[in-house]
Amino acid sequence: MRNIVWPRPLHASNDVIVLYPKSYFYSNLLFSRSFLIVSCYDMKDGNHANTGGDWKSLWNWKGLQCIQTFIWLNAHDRILTNYRRSRWGVGISPTCPCCGSEDETTLHVLRDCNYATQVWIRLVPSDCITDFFSFDCRNWVFTNHNKRRNKDLNSKWKTTFMTTCWYIWKWRNKTVFEENFQRLENPTSIIQKFTSGIEDCTLNHFQMDLRHTETIYIGWKYPQEGWIKLNCDGACKENGDCSGCRGLLRDANGRWIKGFVRKIGACDALHAEMWGMYLGLELAWRDDISQLCVESDSKLLIDMIKNNCKMNGTTPVLIWRIQNILNCNWRIQVHHTLREGNRSADWLANFSLTMDSWNFTILEAPPSELNSLLFDDISGACMPRNVRLIV
Repeated sequence: MRNIVWPRPLHASNDVIVLYPKSYFYSNLLFSRSFLIVSCYDMKDGNHANTGGDWKSLWNWKGLQCIQTFIWLNAHDRILTNYRRSRWGVGISPTCPCCGSEDETTLHVLRDCNYATQVWIRLVPSDCITDFFSFDCRNWVFTNHNKRRNKDLNSKWKTTFMTTCWYIWKWRNKTVFEENFQRLENPTSIIQKFTSGIEDCTLNHFQMDLRHTETIYIGWKYPQEGWIKLNCDGACKENGDCSGCRGLLRDANGRWIKGFVRKIGACDALHAEMWGMYLGLELAWRDDISQLCVESDSKLLIDMIKNNCKMNGTTPVLIWRIQNILNCNWRIQVHHTLREGNRSADWLANFSLTMDSWNFTILEAPPSELNSLLFDDISGACMPRNVRLIV
């Protein structure tokens, strides 16, 4: 397969990042400006090399999002230092504007500059200083961010490290862009105070979650005498390539009347929920059911149907169709239920994804694997769920 050589941008150095396809960056040919079509297929099949680092731990941090994003940029070596700007060929000197002794790389401005080093020496334990100044940029970020990798640092160090990086960069910008800015005589006190505030806020929030939660028990509820209940649901695989919907009709005694499943194409979970409700309502209307109670575990879908939420743009076609069926000449109620009260329909969701046929399939009798869940519903079995109390 032949190579496609991408043109070099005018007035740019060899390592300028241009808006090439993502597969271009995942290939190992970034600096040669060559591109293979096969790299597109490698990326599609998940064969490209993953960028190293505990990114999940970074985004799970409970502090300020602006600091999270800043540390993410540091790990990618993408903050706008003078060195990086100079590589764009715009006439910027790569020298550090604070110390003037070396090029201002990411590591230099945040760790190796004299002003930054003085801050770190006061914060880093003495037995960790040698290792602290020995890592490259990405390893430096993740080694200090992940306390499990460095047992010599306390549990508060993650927040201290991220906060310190943020403040060092903030003070650097003030030095460059504000004429009258004076560096603080004791910057570590500001950092420690800010770090304690974040840690206390996180701890208080966690304790409030523990105090203001209660365990409730949820199960399927019988409809009123003379009414039929429709439980519907939708599901899709994580990559969204395949989705399915399903539902079941039961009488006031909890006995199975009819069920349905349908495998549908690629769509998100909300649209799968819409299909489940629409097909269930259509089935009930064709069977001349005059009193119907509808339950779904999608609160958003219920709000959209009842016009309790604002939708940007036009109303989805499936919502419009559901509302038209609801306005037909019959008695109907639509309620939201939690997932624990919709377990039978939820089981049928996964069942629909395993079907070979894409046709709408009516189930006159329940699948044998579903009988235990149906028995739990009839017998009033409940599942526990922790809910937060409004105080």
